[in-house]
Amino acid sequence: MIKKEPVSLAYVKIPTPAVIFTAVLMVILAFYSGIAWTKLKGNTTVAGPTDSKNVFAPAKVAKSELQFFVMSFCPYGNQIEDILRPVYDLFKDKANITPHYIFDKIDNLNTYCKSRSGDIAQCDLYVQNKYFATVSDCKKAISANLDKCNSGKEYIKSPSGTMYASLHGRQEATQDVREICAWNLNSDKKLWWNFIDNVNKNCTAQNADSCWEQEAKKAGLDTQAITDCFNKEGIDLIEKEIALTEQFKVQGSPTLLVNGEIFPPEAAYTQDGKGTLKIGKKVATQDRYRMPNVLKEALCVGFKSTPKECKTTLPDPSGAKPVAGAC
Repeated sequence: MIKKEPVSLAYVKIPTPAVIFTAVLMVILAFYSGIAWTKLKGNTTVAGPTDSKNVFAPAKVAKSELQFFVMSFCPYGNQIEDILRPVYDLFKDKANITPHYIFDKIDNLNTYCKSRSGDIAQCDLYVQNKYFATVSDCKKAISANLDKCNSGKEYIKSPSGTMYASLHGRQEATQDVREICAWNLNSDKKLWWNFIDNVNKNCTAQNADSCWEQEAKKAGLDTQAITDCFNKEGIDLIEKEIALTEQFKVQGSPTLLVNGEIFPPEAAYTQDGKGTLKIGKKVATQDRYRMPNVLKEALCVGFKSTPKECKTTLPDPSGAKPVAGAC
């Protein structure tokens, strides 16, 4: 059973920014995880009744729930937050749209760092795939990141010494906790969504610790209450998120579940980009899975009694189409 430990903000200091991984290393991680998926394109809408071997049919409940697992500075996680905002604005308290965050609990720092810093033995392959210009560059980058990762300075630490990490560095981990606190502290979830909008636009994984407070105040949040929550409940909140990610076998940001079912299911994707998924009486094409109206439809099929909001068609976001990737 997980031991839940209180954490003091005085103990979990928020130091000068330092990010665990460089931009080059992020490319390596993307290569490892196979997450550089095809860009979404096209402007088709959710289709009408059509045959599809893939069907999304979550358990029906009185109040449908969409849980989304992200990291506060994962660009694909930020993207899904932007896409979900109009879905939240449509349903408000008629559906549960709930954020969760992805953390790593570090049992062995050396093993953890080796698994995330690239493999020097694979430098020939990295160069072949154009992640580095030369083998020498590759070895230097991986060695430097191993040293930085192993320094132990980039993690949230519990009073017992247990370390917790988020993919894009310590400030992402601390921001994850603040965003959980902001969610838990406010019954008016619109304030949380405004906070997230502000942070996504104005803060980064390099300046979040000095940036977040101003953005929280602009959103109408009580920053002292968030700080107190971080101070008193931080480790407990992280452990709860880790338990959920393990329960649902969450692998990357973003991961979405509707009434406990992964959306879209993995089988709905095909390498040729022509996958389809039947959602109720409609069929969505693979290039549409991360569009507001498709996510609305996924929520709607989870209701025992369909609310009138499900008749509303949500428009596509303006600008570039979402990219189906993950951190």
